[in-house]
Formats: sequence, structure tokens, C-alpha cells
Amino acid sequence: MTRSMFALFLIVAAVAQATLLPVLGPVAVLPNLVLVLVLVRTARRGMIDGLFWIVLSGLVLDTVALDPLGTNGLALLPVVLVGGVGQRRWFISGPAFPMLLAISATFAYALALVGVRMVAGEGTAPLSTVMRTTTLQALLNAVLVPPLYGLVGLLARAEPERAP
Repeated sequence: MTRSMFALFLIVAAVAQATLLPVLGPVAVLPNLVLVLVLVRTARRGMIDGLFWIVLSGLVLDTVALDPLGTNGLALLPVVLVGGVGQRRWFISGPAFPMLLAISATFAYALALVGVRMVAGEGTAPLSTVMRTTTLQALLNAVLVPPLYGLVGLLARAEPERAP
């Protein structure tokens, strides 16, 4: 039940991120909800679980944003790796460490997305422009980590732990 709830939440976040938020947002730079959800879920449940969720979220994002299939899924791979680093108790020393992980995951995602689009032959913005907007997006993503971590924690309480 909780996996299906998280899947529904992730799909809604992906659709909102690709369609609604750019229209409704008062600024041009918006947080990446899917990135933060995948990062938090990976940190709570492990890298294998995170890989499953990037397949789902990548397919939804690619379909809704009309990107070539696999673009967003491949770009989310570094997010799972960063989330795997934070798999141990995140909030023991406060929220600073997970927020730093979100910032680093945002930069890793942006660089991977630029790389995937360059290999695919798509035009990309200059790297300096990408880094400026990514810096602002990374800060927004870092602010989203504590509330989304709590939300994923509520969903995880109902889900039984798996044996390693």
C-alpha cells in the first residue's frame, strides 16, 4: 500500500513539475520535487529501491516533458548514488547534512542531464547559465528536504522493513 502511495505521490510530483509548476510559479527557478523525493526515498530504503523509483519517475518525466525516453532516468542516477551515501541516520546531527546532500545531488543531476543531452545531440544552454540556475534550484531543493523527509517517513512507518 505504501509503495503505491509513494508511486502516486511521485507521479503527481513529476506531472506537476513538468506541467503545472512552470506556469503557476512566480519565478523562473523552481525546485525539483522528483529529485528530492528520489533522494529521500533512497536514503531511507536503499539504492536498489532508489533505482526502481528513477525508472518510474524518469519515464513519467520523459513522457510529460517530451524528452527522449531515458534522458531523465539517466540523469537521476547520480541522485541515487548521493542518496546511498546518506542512507545512514540523516538527522542525528541536524538537517545540515541531508541539505548538503540535496545540493550536491542537484548539481550532479544538472551535470548529468547536460551530458545526456549533449550525447543525444540536443542543444543545451551554456554551462555557466546552467550552473547559475542550478545553484538557485539546489537551495530550493535543500529547503524541501526536511518536510519531504518527514512525509516519506510517515509512508515508511506503514511499510514493513526488508531483510538486508
